[in-house]
Amino acid sequence: MGVLFDAQPTAQMVFRPDLHVVAANRCYCEMLGIEWAELVGKRVFEAFPANPDDPQADAEAELQASADRVVETGEAQEMPLRQHDVAGPDGHYRVRYWRIVNSPVFADRGDPTRVTHIIHTAEDITGRILGDRVHEAKRRAAMRGADLAYFEWCPGSRSVSRTPQFDTMFGFAEEDHANPIRPFMERVHPDDLAGLEAEMERVSRTVGADLHQDFRTVWPDGTTRWLLVRGESIRNPDTEELLVVGMLLDVTHIKQSEAKLREAIAVRDLLIAEVNHRVKNSLQMVTSILNLEAQATGDETARVSLNAATARVQAVAAIHASLYEDNDLKTVRLDNHIGRLVEHLRASLPGRKEQAPQIVLQVAPLRLPIDKAVTLSLAVNELVTNSVKHASWPEQGGTVTVELRREEGEQIVLEVSDNGTGGTSGLLSEDMPSSGLGKRLIHGMAAQLRGTIEEECVNGWTTRILFPE
Repeated sequence: MGVLFDAQPTAQMVFRPDLHVVAANRCYCEMLGIEWAELVGKRVFEAFPANPDDPQADAEAELQASADRVVETGEAQEMPLRQHDVAGPDGHYRVRYWRIVNSPVFADRGDPTRVTHIIHTAEDITGRILGDRVHEAKRRAAMRGADLAYFEWCPGSRSVSRTPQFDTMFGFAEEDHANPIRPFMERVHPDDLAGLEAEMERVSRTVGADLHQDFRTVWPDGTTRWLLVRGESIRNPDTEELLVVGMLLDVTHIKQSEAKLREAIAVRDLLIAEVNHRVKNSLQMVTSILNLEAQATGDETARVSLNAATARVQAVAAIHASLYEDNDLKTVRLDNHIGRLVEHLRASLPGRKEQAPQIVLQVAPLRLPIDKAVTLSLAVNELVTNSVKHASWPEQGGTVTVELRREEGEQIVLEVSDNGTGGTSGLLSEDMPSSGLGKRLIHGMAAQLRGTIEEECVNGWTTRILFPE
């Protein structure tokens, strides 16, 4: 029987239910590179200890559980495919994947149903597993692009096997040189070389790491091309060395399009800034003309109307001034803008400065699109002007507060309040009745903002405009 066991073409080992080895055939010893005498009498994992660098190496527990099931059921048990690395003669562990079947042996004549030993049949499927992974890695790489070059790079030998397109992308004729990767790295743009080498080093340290980098190559004739490399690191099924497989794609036209787009955006932004500057200057010219007309007229009603129109034009001009000075040409930062607007309002108030109300700002640093910012500016202008026009203060003047805040639910609140008595006389006009235009403008601007208006008269007058951001 011993001769027949030793002649089996499959690798087999016999151990007791406590995993102590009692026999192993020649095929098993040759497969594991171990002598029979080094194996018999030891527990399985004394002979084949787990890889200390593999935190998930728990094959001993799985084997013992399988042996227990064989003893309990008296039936063969096939274990799940699993990895258990094996140390070589140099002490370094080699990656191994196994298919295991444990079968019962009934050698107790007194109790023929008792499992006395277990035949452990092992099949090394490492090549198949790693080969499948190489195939899958190649398939994934191929799916990431089309019209590309494919490569396999071995970090240990610093060699690269590749398709002919790979050489073309670096400006080489086909078969200009053999497999070393150095000639290709010499054509990487100096500014991109360190980043590419660091990425390759990172990927070469870990199985399963993704490689993703774009870089430039410089050909001997001065041509510069942009390349995108994608891949992943795997285990070579033949040599067990780490291998990086992937693809290379020429993305020069994409990079050139991106550069042209950035240039076009820069030109557009410059033109918009220039337009805002010219609009601001034109509106300031209009305000100057309105101011001159207001000073020249002897009609009090006309002067008040001209001053109100000046303030409204100035509110719009302030928006374009903010846009010209800001890098963001799509939105306006409202705390800076309203501060500038209020300075113009202070300067435009007629009468003695000691009687002028103090204007207090409590404006959050919010940004709004240009159209909303223009509408909000006009609303601030009208509300502050109304407070100054209609409130009554003591001789030393009062306070107008402008507050802008964001509330829950992305709701923005503009609140303008004064501590006047709410009387009909004011700084802009002592006896002139209101035309009602300002009030109509405020309601129109609230509707444009898709907002609502709240008013209250407690220790002065407060108006709120609530609108969605």
